[in-house]
Amino acid sequence: MRVFLCASVVALVVAFAVAQDRPDDTVKAAIAAGGGAALTKYPAGRVVGKGVMIVAGNETAFAFEQAYHVPGRFRTHIACEVRGQKWELLQVVDGATARQKINDRLVPVTEAGIRELQLAVLLNEIAQLTPLALDKRFVLKPDKQLKGPDAVGLVAQVRGYPDIRLAFDRTSGHLVRISHRSTDPETGKESDLDSTFTDYKEFAGVVKPTRSVVTRDGRKVVELVVEKLTPLEKIDPAAFVLKE
Repeated sequence: MRVFLCASVVALVVAFAVAQDRPDDTVKAAIAAGGGAALTKYPAGRVVGKGVMIVAGNETAFAFEQAYHVPGRFRTHIACEVRGQKWELLQVVDGATARQKINDRLVPVTEAGIRELQLAVLLNEIAQLTPLALDKRFVLKPDKQLKGPDAVGLVAQVRGYPDIRLAFDRTSGHLVRISHRSTDPETGKESDLDSTFTDYKEFAGVVKPTRSVVTRDGRKVVELVVEKLTPLEKIDPAAFVLKE
């Protein structure tokens, strides 16, 4: 009798753990941790911060401003100094359209570059969490490669894009890592790109990470710190149009 009782307890524990790791439950927990209804109320926002990029072992500090409106709209501006010269990059994505300016001059975006920018928009939508529950483009499956007691892993699949692996903290529910294969638009080489998120803070009811680190094949390439985040119900579509 004792053997059967122990076996039953083990079976119940295993069943409970499996239920907790169902994709829908994981996403619901993440949305609740991120602010719940506030995430739906604010599908747009503006972000201001600073960061460091590492190129060939050299660090370059930069400032950035971003605006987004889910779905499909994203704008980012980066300003820094390279060898004593000011350098600015402005990129705008509106659905299938992507344009950019470097030092206030319109520069064509290659087909590979457009694809990477659209992937960046997709990753931003994933970070907003609610599209994972509402947008039928996303097919979610448990990530069997992620092992350990501290995180729950999901694989987000979107037609035409590489598998996107998501890790959620099992205790807090927060999204703590996004991983995917990435193709460098300049070299055409593929690599593993990982973004980790920490230092979650509340902004008008929305809880977002304020620090992120991006690594390529295990080497840090970018570190970002959010200094100000303003959740918004909408942004004028003109903000995502880049003129001559």
